[in-house]
Amino acid sequence: MKAMPMLPLPLARAMLHPYYRFTFHHRMPWSVQRALLNIVARMQPLPPDTSVGTLHLGARPAERISVGATSGAGAVLYLHGGGFTVGSPATHRSLAAHLAREIGRPVYLLDYRLAPEHPFPAALEDTVDAFCALTAAEGHSPGSIVLAGDSAGGCIALAAAQQLTTVREQRPAALVLISPWANPNLVADQHRDLVVNRAWGLACTAAYLGAGDPSNPRYAPQLGSHTGLPPTYLHTNTRELLYAQCLDLAVSLRGAGVPLRYAESPVLWHAAQAQAGLVREAAASLRDIGGFLTENWSSRQSGPVDDTSRDGARPS
Repeated sequence: MKAMPMLPLPLARAMLHPYYRFTFHHRMPWSVQRALLNIVARMQPLPPDTSVGTLHLGARPAERISVGATSGAGAVLYLHGGGFTVGSPATHRSLAAHLAREIGRPVYLLDYRLAPEHPFPAALEDTVDAFCALTAAEGHSPGSIVLAGDSAGGCIALAAAQQLTTVREQRPAALVLISPWANPNLVADQHRDLVVNRAWGLACTAAYLGAGDPSNPRYAPQLGSHTGLPPTYLHTNTRELLYAQCLDLAVSLRGAGVPLRYAESPVLWHAAQAQAGLVREAAASLRDIGGFLTENWSSRQSGPVDDTSRDGARPS
């Protein structure tokens, strides 16, 4: 796709706000939300030399995305956001491609099952199976695979990392959590941010939980044990609904001894990295994430990455 000019932040906000307000409406059928997101995703540019291949990881379709030549061992398994109910590899292909360019390694986008057709724990099971398939079929060692996700995808990534670390003893190389919805039980005080709103979130959590137990840490991984998790990058934005929840997660991760790189932005919006091809500040965030991962892969023989914070007083 031909490169598009970067948008100033005020213009990007002005364009995105009505779109998200219309699309993420709790009375809008899930099928319509999914279709709208996939249509608009075509406007998200990909870097030059992006290669998109299709495959299956476990029983689920997936995409392998790389940009130019790859170098070094390692890969990212990425879980898209969308409130457990919407989103697809198409909606996050641009994000994955820009991340792949930064790390020089492939990013695998998993088309995990969505609620309400497939409630908890379907998405988590798909993710764990995909991680294992990357080791069995794609030749990646467990200790070289990064689990990453935004919003609901961050929740799934965190739950999968906990399960892989404690149950299967296949600790990922690192964990990247972008505005993670780590405890779907919590209801935000504010009504909406630029992207999501409280009524839509409640509809999403009801669809995802189904007949499940809300206290199950596989559903709400912020309630689970963080001991032994790999080095983690946590990004949040000061004006989003999940900001307080992300701060609490950062404190919990640090308290459990997890090497943590914490970043927050006062200007970006929820999961803004999806607009990395259009917004310079979103692209800069992915570059920072890419630097963290590259540092992590290169330092695995000498120790974990430095757990410095963008604002050391915030998550302590």
